[in-house]
Amino acid sequence: MLECLAEFIQELEVVPPAGVLVEVNSILTFTDHIRTIARKAAWKLSCVWRVSHLFDSHGITTLYAAQVRSLIEYAPRTWSSCPSLYLSLLVKVQALARGLIRLKALPDQLLPPLQPLHQRRDVAGLCVVYKTHKQHVPQLAVLRQSWARPHGHTTRTAATRDHQLIVPSARTETSLRSFPPRYTIMWNCMVQQTQLHSTSSLQTFKSALNAWIKQP
Repeated sequence: MLECLAEFIQELEVVPPAGVLVEVNSILTFTDHIRTIARKAAWKLSCVWRVSHLFDSHGITTLYAAQVRSLIEYAPRTWSSCPSLYLSLLVKVQALARGLIRLKALPDQLLPPLQPLHQRRDVAGLCVVYKTHKQHVPQLAVLRQSWARPHGHTTRTAATRDHQLIVPSARTETSLRSFPPRYTIMWNCMVQQTQLHSTSSLQTFKSALNAWIKQP
């Protein structure tokens, strides 16, 4: 595992992080930003590795969540439309962290769970939709989409039509992966399959949403 971490750090030409910003390149994509975040996250993970002899597996998990994953998840709703090839760099960082945690665990110890990064991004995105359309948070009003009109005839989805949103038009694959279309589509799918949109609190919604997204 330590050899993998060294190779990954060398591959990304890691330098100490200078700050957290969201970057967009000359062709209006976030691919350079993802590589920058992966470099900074790998550098921070190497710092965690250097002090790992002072902590058990739970301590390493806490350090990773506070110092590394918080960097990986900075403003994900902005850059989550990045292609999966580049997002996999972030997945690799978490995989290396999981390997370090496993090294520090006792033979019969139950390892602390690490949620997949894509699941955490989807939960966070749908929570924003919930706060925007159900709790009417004024700061998120710019993200508000129009409610779908009820069908004039009976269909299998007619009963949930009032709780669905109109999906914004997207002409490219990148636009379709961006926040408004992606999470509007996910919201409509959730409304058709569950009653999560009727929950009374954000915490209840978030807990149930994690269970729904984890389903195969």
